Amino acid sequence: MPNTPGIDAAESNLAKTWIGSVDLRSIAESVGTPVFIYSAEQLIRNVGRIREAAIAVGLGDRVRLYVPFFPNSNPHVLQPLRDMGVGLLLQLPSEYKVLSRFGFNDFIVSPGHVSNEEIGFWSRLPYPVFLSSLDEVAFALQAGAPSISARIDSLDSGKPGIKYGELASLAKLLGKYDRNLESFEVYCGSGNSRDEMIAVIERLFAIFNEYFPHVRSVDFAGGHGFVYEEWDEAGKHFDWGGYFEALRGIMDRMSIPERVKLMFEPARDVLADVGVLMLGVKRDLLTNPVYSLVVTDGSRMLMPSAQLRDRRHNVAFLDSSMSEITLEGQDDQVYAAVRGRSILRNDYILPGEYRVPASVAANSYMLIFDTGVYCATQHMEFLNIPPAAEVLVDQRGTAHLITRRGDELDKWRYLLHEKQELPQESHQAISWSARESGGAIADLLDER
Repeated sequence: MPNTPGIDAAESNLAKTWIGSVDLRSIAESVGTPVFIYSAEQLIRNVGRIREAAIAVGLGDRVRLYVPFFPNSNPHVLQPLRDMGVGLLLQLPSEYKVLSRFGFNDFIVSPGHVSNEEIGFWSRLPYPVFLSSLDEVAFALQAGAPSISARIDSLDSGKPGIKYGELASLAKLLGKYDRNLESFEVYCGSGNSRDEMIAVIERLFAIFNEYFPHVRSVDFAGGHGFVYEEWDEAGKHFDWGGYFEALRGIMDRMSIPERVKLMFEPARDVLADVGVLMLGVKRDLLTNPVYSLVVTDGSRMLMPSAQLRDRRHNVAFLDSSMSEITLEGQDDQVYAAVRGRSILRNDYILPGEYRVPASVAANSYMLIFDTGVYCATQHMEFLNIPPAAEVLVDQRGTAHLITRRGDELDKWRYLLHEKQELPQESHQAISWSARESGGAIADLLDER
């Protein structure tokens, strides 16, 4: 592995995060590792940050948030959003069916390119559906859909969406049926800075003024940047204050009517730092003439987009008693790759190498931060390694099992219909085999 710059497990980093106050030892004893752990409190704080910024510039009653379901896709994790009046963005009918069983009922739908049958399914429901081609819009009009909304690809990319050169044709098609758009959604890519997102605003309102001045709402979609390498919460998150201030000024200058609602689809900014992945370290640090390795019970399929996007997550290491092992005062430090459980050559959980305290050993633990999006929702059984469990820590600090890990025969992510409170503060010693199999929770639950 190349000797790339590592991310330090420096002193007090763990104390800066919500996970520093969680009873990790009880969670490890109950469900074993690997395990995704989520914070309801952090989710609520992230939503509050956006709402406060909107209120500060007088947009509080016009801004509506719709968090995409698929980047996390665990209804238990997203439950606080329902209670706060935040909607969800769907892409599949199966998502609607699952979330309805969990009491969610406020949706928008952006399905990509879909069949006529699926358009018919969504047309029977009272939610905006952002259709991605002129052909799909034409079918919905012919079928008498109660409302018509469209997804516009502002980048003219390969992503689903009506292209800029088709907007006049879309307006003409709607006029043929004497219909107006209810809303349009503008895709502008992902991981954008505040200034990049501000640059999209005038383009979006130009579409409004020129083609669709009668829409009830405009959807700015997602794409808000999140800085994984930062430890400080303010440094990680998108600058909503500066963004909304610019938005307010542009709306006033371009005379956007007060009746127009503003929709946003934040994913990473709301969900990323809600999650932490805890892995078990299975051997003392391995060092040979070729590489140094942290050997874990994880897999690259726990968070495949980290390698795909070359994304550098912050990490921390804990000893067997769950005390943080920092680099402070340690002369012996190793640049090491983070190895997964399989024999696959490229089963590395994170890209590159990380600076690791030399005292990390078998029975230590590793925390990978900001795993609340595009991690658990992307992984499944991989080379006979079952999916990880998922645990939600509620606002009282109580941990609940929400997804049970697959066993040797049932390897899929197994979402529990009812969350299961985990025992706390037992702190009994557990064997390696108990941690591998999912620990005591296997005896507590029999919900299959």
